[in-house]
Amino acid sequence: MSTPAIDIVCNLFTPEVVASRPAWNKQFLGGKVNASEDTLAGLTVEQHLAALDAANVEHALLIAPKMGREGLSESWRLDPMRVVELVQAHPDRFSGLVGIDPFEGMKGVRELERMVREYGMVGAHIYPHWFELAPDHARYYPFYAKCAELGVPVQMQVGHCLRYSHDHPLPSVGRPILLDTLACHFPELKIIGIHVGWPWTEEMIAVSYKHPNVYIGIDAYAPKYLDPKLVSYLNGWGADKVMFGTDFPVIPHARARQEIAAWNLRPESEAKLMRQNALKVYDLKLAGA
Repeated sequence: MSTPAIDIVCNLFTPEVVASRPAWNKQFLGGKVNASEDTLAGLTVEQHLAALDAANVEHALLIAPKMGREGLSESWRLDPMRVVELVQAHPDRFSGLVGIDPFEGMKGVRELERMVREYGMVGAHIYPHWFELAPDHARYYPFYAKCAELGVPVQMQVGHCLRYSHDHPLPSVGRPILLDTLACHFPELKIIGIHVGWPWTEEMIAVSYKHPNVYIGIDAYAPKYLDPKLVSYLNGWGADKVMFGTDFPVIPHARARQEIAAWNLRPESEAKLMRQNALKVYDLKLAGA
């Protein structure tokens, strides 16, 4: 864990935020994800900073997620100002990502612009499955255009999605190959396929290799279980295309770092994966960068 890391996918998970989440959240994280009881209760900001320090994670991008249309049962979203407040309190440790709801139309586009221009959010985040709309649906295009205009990346979950609630299972709409279309239509837009694209990992590798503006985030899966083809890619010909993330609390920061250390990457590949690629893609201005 010698290289200071930047976690590009991280959730604000204080006890207050945990209390605001829907009832299915604890069952999902405790059952499917197997998060510890201590984590499920939430971490204070001080505890989270200590966990970052212990794993040598110098900076984390905090999501203000939008999970489903506002007002629908089981949906949830975090007020982006909660993230803004934490970023302003600890600008050296956190940056913010604004969530996108494609059904908000121009209202959402204006919020995106305000969050970037006025509050310094460094990118956007999308959960396509929560809206049951594939990433190449026309409803997203005004948001993509605005991100391109603002010069900020958009990250989105690709691959399958788990069953969050038994009452309302969601379809897996995010095949990685769909990012091929987006990259063709928006060559100036930096696109990150997070959650590695499993089980279509090779599709994600192929699209990121084809397009200079497409990248991969290796969050949400324990590194020791990642496809060896992806590890080979990020350690060699795709070293410039892959970034470290955890989707904390899904994967603890320390666990992710320990399991990546076991890969015995080339030093230059490790540096790009853990820090350098994120600095470049998100245009982060950190001390020593």
